[in-house]
Amino acid sequence: MKRRTLILFKYTSFRKISPGEFFYLESIIDKNGKILINLKSLNRKTSLFTGGYIGMQKELNGMFWSTGSFDLDLPYIGDTKKACAIFKKNLVEITWNCMRSLENNPTTLPQTATILEGQSVGGISIFDLMQVKNYGDGCKNLIWQLFNDEFSLSIKSACLIHSFVAKEDALEWGVIRNKAVSLHNIKYVPPTENLSQILEGGFNYLTKEIKSPAERAIATFLFMARTQPFYDANKRTASLMMNGCLMKDGYFPITVLNREAELFHKELGKFYETGDANGMFKFFENNLKELYTPQQRKDFPRPSIELER
Repeated sequence: MKRRTLILFKYTSFRKISPGEFFYLESIIDKNGKILINLKSLNRKTSLFTGGYIGMQKELNGMFWSTGSFDLDLPYIGDTKKACAIFKKNLVEITWNCMRSLENNPTTLPQTATILEGQSVGGISIFDLMQVKNYGDGCKNLIWQLFNDEFSLSIKSACLIHSFVAKEDALEWGVIRNKAVSLHNIKYVPPTENLSQILEGGFNYLTKEIKSPAERAIATFLFMARTQPFYDANKRTASLMMNGCLMKDGYFPITVLNREAELFHKELGKFYETGDANGMFKFFENNLKELYTPQQRKDFPRPSIELER
């Protein structure tokens, strides 16, 4: 049988991987021979016939990863309200780790507890205190949304959470930005044109195409962090959207541990520049092993359908 090659791009580079009719996309190059997208280093081959990473990158603002390749072993309680109770019980620790690792907020664990109780503390700036209080208010709103079946992977839920998390902190809060932003020491520039459509498309893709709840939740955090829907407080809002996705499906919540902050930002910077989320998924895979004990996983095992994937 005569071999055939399906051309989907004007300038492409192909590599034959086995006898037969199928060729796989190796790279996309411009007319001068410069590689625009190099797929040789990816863990998963990208087929012209299945779309591979191309469809994922198109829907997720250039983001891609090898789905199903990471052991995201999260305890599972199987009930949204019970998951929220666990979140609420650990709210001080979750907030403290989040503020320290995501924002380098200097507030101590005891100070965080005091602020979340509605009291003021000395020795920290008004700005740092407000960050902690606002995040606590965002957590309360997330719980309210989940208890009232209002939470969804949507712009509506994200904006509502942001209206608490970023109050008097960002240029605007509770609305999608309409002006350009940049990331510190990062060459990649987040999109501004058609930003709402990009977000809607990404959320729809994650909801329909990513079957693992833990993988979908972490991807939500990464997609929002790289896309930067708001002028500020993007990672904080994304962290709550991630936990909203998890708790809605009955899973325990996630936080980035303070002691892993340096590695987190190192991997996040690489992800911002390339869109390659594999390093960040590996980070979360390892972070979850530190976050929950083997006994907790044994007491609250993942549903069998998760283990079959």
